[in-house]
Amino acid sequence: MIAGHGGNIAEAAAKMGLTPSGIMDMSSNTNPLGPMPGMLEHLKNSMDCAVNLPEADAGSTTRAFADLHGMDPAKVLAAGGTTQFIYSLPRILSSGKALVLGPTYADYADACAMNKMPFARGFTEPGDSFKHDLPDMVKAAKDSQLVFLCNPNNPTGDLYSRDKIQWTAGKCPGTVFVVDESYLPFVRDYADYSLAKAGMDNVIVLSSFSKIFKVPGLRIGFAISPPRLKEKLEAFQLPWSVGSLAQKAVQFALDNREDALAYIAKTAEYTARERKAMEDRAARADGLTAFPGATPFVLFRLPEGLDSQIVWQKMLEKRLLIRNCSNFQGLGPAYVRISLKDPQSNARAADLLASLANDFMEKESA
Repeated sequence: MIAGHGGNIAEAAAKMGLTPSGIMDMSSNTNPLGPMPGMLEHLKNSMDCAVNLPEADAGSTTRAFADLHGMDPAKVLAAGGTTQFIYSLPRILSSGKALVLGPTYADYADACAMNKMPFARGFTEPGDSFKHDLPDMVKAAKDSQLVFLCNPNNPTGDLYSRDKIQWTAGKCPGTVFVVDESYLPFVRDYADYSLAKAGMDNVIVLSSFSKIFKVPGLRIGFAISPPRLKEKLEAFQLPWSVGSLAQKAVQFALDNREDALAYIAKTAEYTARERKAMEDRAARADGLTAFPGATPFVLFRLPEGLDSQIVWQKMLEKRLLIRNCSNFQGLGPAYVRISLKDPQSNARAADLLASLANDFMEKESA
């Protein structure tokens, strides 16, 4: 569904009578360090590519992405964002039912609903940072043809090791696991967690280019798939789905491979450091819980009785746009999510959230 996502800064700005530049958008999950140095300048100088059609199958872009990460290009497909794959997979595997492991990104369930694929939701409790018990996951997955797993997960931030996902998928050979690794490059030593090179016959890995390189307006993502599933995905690929500038961005990353990989590593270090700082600041507030994780955003549980819509509004009044998580199935009005930006904005957001929580607790105890 189109509604219900974070990052709608234009609507928030209009509500406040401001321009989008007057608000710090901490609801959208992209690289807090900004675009890779040099990429935007390269794209500005490449605007003449817009007068011609892009490469129909984005074949050279697929090969560039594979070379950037040391993958087999024969297993990779490109599309206009990982969202295209998310919505096509239930259509491809429509004869069974799906399992959405949550609380998680809404589009997995929305994609199933749009394609009339029956699905079940597997929810967890806040304990152990919302992680699923693996035997329970296996039991539920064996009854499903398709399983959506976000790793690390949006919005909870929890991360599974590669071994645990491999073990789970190995126990369910008749089930296709879609492992969305869109936020994995934000994790230190991310390649150690990725299943992109695991070579499992029933695992499709989704990888976002635009989040880590902070060019979400270009819309480009990749699927790494075993041959039998890649063939099915290719049958639903649209021609020219990856625009010319998006293809130029991927090629730029490959042409500057060492810089690109160093930029990813720098981002992961920054994410870990700033995430810890935000968690520590929030810990000073009574009743406010910051869930540990490995993502460029932090999920918070508010003090009991404090509604996320109220917090969202008060933060917006201070020109900080955060994510109200009330429409995440399995969370509800007690949760908000804050995406990392520059250190000053991170500290300001954490301090303001802690202040709102403390004020509420003081009023409750009065």
